[in-house]
Amino acid sequence: MLVPSSPSTPAREPITGAALATRPGSADRTAPWPVPSVVAESLAPRGLHFGIPVGPTWVSCARLNTQTGVAESLSRVARANPGASAEVAASYLANWYAAAVVGPAIASYLLLRRVPDLSPQQMALSVPDNGWFDRTALYRPVATALPTDPLLCAALTGSGPLATLGPPAASGPVAGSGPAAGSGPGAPLGFGAAADVPGGGDRGEAGIRVAADPERLRAALVEEILAHLEPFLAHLRGMVRLGRPALWGAAAAQCARAFLLTERATGDPAMGRDEADAFFARAAPTMLARPRWQEFVHRGRSYVGMRRGSCCLAHQLDAEYCTTCPFTADADRETRMRAWIETQGDGGLAV
Repeated sequence: MLVPSSPSTPAREPITGAALATRPGSADRTAPWPVPSVVAESLAPRGLHFGIPVGPTWVSCARLNTQTGVAESLSRVARANPGASAEVAASYLANWYAAAVVGPAIASYLLLRRVPDLSPQQMALSVPDNGWFDRTALYRPVATALPTDPLLCAALTGSGPLATLGPPAASGPVAGSGPAAGSGPGAPLGFGAAADVPGGGDRGEAGIRVAADPERLRAALVEEILAHLEPFLAHLRGMVRLGRPALWGAAAAQCARAFLLTERATGDPAMGRDEADAFFARAAPTMLARPRWQEFVHRGRSYVGMRRGSCCLAHQLDAEYCTTCPFTADADRETRMRAWIETQGDGGLAV
């Protein structure tokens, strides 16, 4: 499976937290916001930043998510993989872009019960010369939360530095960034009134959206992911001979993997699987070709692996089938997953 932890993947920088500036006029403009350890652990070794990043490799998703941006990314991936057909390059791109977007969001939802703002204007990806996306920046790490969330309570009462939650002032340019498109005041259907949090960003004066219960928080996660990926995959589909099931199947595989990866932090292989089932039930029918689970015991420990709903096409380039390939038999897939676990040492996962 073509995923961020593939042995052929270039080395990643450690996950770090960027500083978030407070709203203009406040006394402290450099209140630190470190990446929570549980999120960092589940995403390792992918890099993650909170706040607007600075550096030549960072590109706003507002640019990446346009027809021109998708075409540029597809060309870059094709150059980095000589011999790949247009369809293979597109499959690689769909998998890696989806992984960069959904990974931090799903980890935050499952481990912190918070959903970040995934609108393209509020995200950036690091785009090195090798064609992959190796780091993700979330300008607004918390866009939707439960009413009992300590961060939301602190923001509402004005106690502590977290009360100034909002998008930071950029300390340098991010390629393709521009004014965020406002979504207007008011909370979307199915959500409670948004909290009046200072620095609410592109959602108007109402900053953090309040999800009345866990089901509505999950709905927010689905909403954010589908809204971000829909135009990207639509542009990609117009450039190559891959249908919606193949492209959305790539996105579904990366969502499933992100849910399972949270076992790094929770130690519970069933938790991510159960949450993924509820996620896919709500994401249907847009997110087609979802994976199915493959459970087994290895060295006395229970594991949850998966069979992708659509092929990533990587075998067409190197004749090697991945651990989640839908074209291999269950027994062969399990053998590959066992071998993959062994390469990771203590705490190895089947994904």
